[in-house]
Amino acid sequence: MLTTAAVLMATPYAAAGTDHPGARGTAAEAAVPKAAPVTEAATAEAALAAAKAFGRKVEVLDQRTETTTTYANPDGTLTTVQAAGPIRMIENGRWVDVDVDLERDSGGTVRPEAHPEHLALAGAGGTRARSIEQAAQAPDSAARDLISLGSGDRRIAVQWKGGLPAPELDGSRATYRDAVPGADLVVDATRTGFEQYLTLRHRPGRGAPLVLPLKTEGLKAEPGEDGSLVFTDRTTGEQVSTIPAPVMWDASVDERSLEHTNRRAVPMKVVQDGDSVELRLTPDPEWLADPETRYPVTIDPAADVLDVLFDTWVQGGEAADQSASTDLKIGWPGDSAGTTRRVARSFLTFRTSPFADALVTDAKLKLYDYHSWSCQERGWEVWATGPADTATRWANQPEWKQKFATSTETRSATCSNAGYVSADVTELARTWASAKADTGSVGIRAADENDTYGWKRFYSGEAAEDKIPQLEVTYNYRPRNGANLQAGPPFVSEGGIYRVDTLTPTLRFSTEDADPDDEVRGSFEITDVATQEVVATVTSGYVPASTTASVKVPAGTLEDGHTYSFRTTTYDGTHWANGWSAPATFHVDTAWRMDAATRTLGYANAASEAADVTAATSSDSRYAAVAKTDENTVGVPWNAGGTIDIADGNGGYASLGLPGGTARGTSIGGTVVYSDPAQSVDTVTQPTAEGGVRTLQVIKNAAAPHSYRTALQLPEDVEVVTHDDGSVTVLDGAVPTGTVSLIAGANGRYLSARINDTGDQAGKVRASATTDSTWEKFTLEAGGDGTYALKSGANGKYVAVEKNYTGDRQGMLRARSDSAGTWEKFTLHKQQDGSYALKALANGKYVTVEKGLTGADADLVRAAADTPGDGQLFTVVPDQPREQVGFFEAPWAKDANGDAVPTRYEVQDGYLVQTVDFTESTAFPVVIDPGFWSTAWKVTKCAASIASFVYGFTPQGSSKKVITAVRLVKKVGFKKTANIIRTYLKRHKLTTDGRKIVAGILGINSIKSNCKF
Repeated sequence: MLTTAAVLMATPYAAAGTDHPGARGTAAEAAVPKAAPVTEAATAEAALAAAKAFGRKVEVLDQRTETTTTYANPDGTLTTVQAAGPIRMIENGRWVDVDVDLERDSGGTVRPEAHPEHLALAGAGGTRARSIEQAAQAPDSAARDLISLGSGDRRIAVQWKGGLPAPELDGSRATYRDAVPGADLVVDATRTGFEQYLTLRHRPGRGAPLVLPLKTEGLKAEPGEDGSLVFTDRTTGEQVSTIPAPVMWDASVDERSLEHTNRRAVPMKVVQDGDSVELRLTPDPEWLADPETRYPVTIDPAADVLDVLFDTWVQGGEAADQSASTDLKIGWPGDSAGTTRRVARSFLTFRTSPFADALVTDAKLKLYDYHSWSCQERGWEVWATGPADTATRWANQPEWKQKFATSTETRSATCSNAGYVSADVTELARTWASAKADTGSVGIRAADENDTYGWKRFYSGEAAEDKIPQLEVTYNYRPRNGANLQAGPPFVSEGGIYRVDTLTPTLRFSTEDADPDDEVRGSFEITDVATQEVVATVTSGYVPASTTASVKVPAGTLEDGHTYSFRTTTYDGTHWANGWSAPATFHVDTAWRMDAATRTLGYANAASEAADVTAATSSDSRYAAVAKTDENTVGVPWNAGGTIDIADGNGGYASLGLPGGTARGTSIGGTVVYSDPAQSVDTVTQPTAEGGVRTLQVIKNAAAPHSYRTALQLPEDVEVVTHDDGSVTVLDGAVPTGTVSLIAGANGRYLSARINDTGDQAGKVRASATTDSTWEKFTLEAGGDGTYALKSGANGKYVAVEKNYTGDRQGMLRARSDSAGTWEKFTLHKQQDGSYALKALANGKYVTVEKGLTGADADLVRAAADTPGDGQLFTVVPDQPREQVGFFEAPWAKDANGDAVPTRYEVQDGYLVQTVDFTESTAFPVVIDPGFWSTAWKVTKCAASIASFVYGFTPQGSSKKVITAVRLVKKVGFKKTANIIRTYLKRHKLTTDGRKIVAGILGINSIKSNCKF
């Protein structure tokens, strides 16, 4: 029979019998796979915890962008690496690295492996023009797309009049050899666009007019004064992309600077008719014919997509926009005869919002220096400047505001050490952080612009190589100044004012810090509202982040009848929070006598974390409290003998019975209290922000019972699982369909389809594998008529019962059918322990494992048993977790001194039973809390991705608890998930393995394929 496992598995290698090398261990061991290396986590909090636990940097996934990578460091700091151009992109819902190496698809079209702007180049086709002149004069009907960039209304297509050969591909370059006689058409893919060259190998007889039709969809082409072309969105007017003014150069190159020493601008005329644009380039025929012009000659129009990230260079004598260039330049390369002074400078703009308002400890600007005039070190400077744009030229530079760094690092390919050079820009990054700037702009230039030895060339953010500029900033955050400010007991606010009956009340708040392992202390500033005088500042002891900091106001501080406010701030041992929290107000009334319900609520609240106290928003004739969240609606009844009802708005419904009694509820601030002075136990019920509910029992004296029963009125066909740590998960008990693995109870091994067997043995199923891989995966399909079929993941065939075989192989299972008929169908019969029996429709027999067979038939799986016995036990392990109805966290109990009282859960006949081991000497009252979190019956596969990691650190039951908790709160966000579980672990002092669990929540590589950010 089949048992639906609550175990989730994910192993990097799998084995199946002798056909898989390295097979070892048992199926039970396979159910607890080893943890994958922790390289990434969903939030900064989880990543910081993981980095500290494992002593290695961990990427923060929710801060990943196309250009930004943020790491958590073991010392509690964060490092953000901001690239000057896109380094990754989202493709099919997943992050992939930008890769502009070109490849040819089956239709001949050429595309980069992964390009942010969906660049595509033409394949072979058409009749080639006999000359450049003929191509220029060809009718519009002869045009075909040569290059396309962008998509939808922002797509630009550069066309070519005439046929093209199949391009020769070399990395990011495509060369259309002899696109016209004597000239090659070359296209280089860049990170943000492309560069297109027409290379004239020989001197043309009558010039080289070049006509390039464009299709611009929803864009408008606007010529610039400098000869460039800017494309703007017709609707918004936003600048989308640009084609800089074209230039041409001959084969003359200065070896020391790599500069093309013989360059000319190329006049370009723009003619637009609707979505059609024609670029008419007219290279100077005299320059082309000049004997001093050395061939080949390159004519270079480029295209670049604009973004807030920007880089460019300016140089004396250059009149064109260089923002599409794959280079950045600084220094003086010397001057050619007849030219102006050719000093170059470069500008970059980075996003600085990731570390806005942070405490920067280190920052470096890193540039890939692929060429320098000399191997001797020369200084280069980094300045804060205004932002550059496409209008930036030598005569129109942004303001050079302040020099922040000088570096002498020098590298060059000619020195055999090309690589990154860096400058310390820590003070500049601190300036941006203090200003909470979203972007920061820098200018770089040679320290001595009269020294050719200071000439350098770097790759820009457009370069195809993975060597683009980077801004690397390491920083930390101050602790936050607190939330959930409360005064008590009873910690109940009425009209926004807390009321206390003592001159020494407790003040408390929820602490927050970006580093979950930090400890923080709170400072409480208390002010008399009437006089506005600060009467005291009291400091708490250190507490773990995301728990409660509290102080008892010293005697002699407060006066009866006065109203006070208090505000808080925090200190993590290194940094103070910025400023103070918003204040909370409380009134001192020593004559106030709390009624029984309020006193009970005070006991419950005092035993709870400040952040745990929540409130419903309304009530009606049936419910004393009604709380609506994004997930559920929770109704708490007036009568203590009623039920708490939870509905998800989509037909999902569950009820939880209250412990009983005749008391009528009292609604206090949205919390319902069932208090009876004649009884030894009161009940407090609070809906939670997560869409569940918590029911706290307040045990007032030793006469109270030790056990408390809560009826579980849950949807039909559910399974209640009690874990080793005391927590309880309520799972959907329906037959798991989809991809599954099957473990035979007879020998603890996985069922495996032996697709390498031949003849009438091909695809036979044996219970022989110690771990699961493709051969051990099956798709369990529901037939709609109460039957199920199994399809092998190894060969895509349905598993059939060979009822016509004879002897020991009669009824053997084989994965060999293309469709599911009678021979491929089974009925599943669920047993009391959650297991199933598979009964074959083909012969009416139950599936069993033949342990007595040997050799190739060892552990053969057959439909051969008349009844389901021990040899017919199986466990089904679904690839995706079953839907979860709800979750009860491990129970806790605290006495009047806040000390733990031993307690535990049991599930008995549809009741959740909590037992509390108090004694006569226990300090009463004792508060106990069986918290129920509802999932709204909607669970994603995201949590399955973390299963193997969590199993690597905890006992099976505890890890199940954590996994189910993650699944539980997936829809409320990963940050809240980490907070909830971390708070739970800290509350119960699980500081070693517990912290490792929290560190690893969402912390393995497979998370990115299952969880979208």
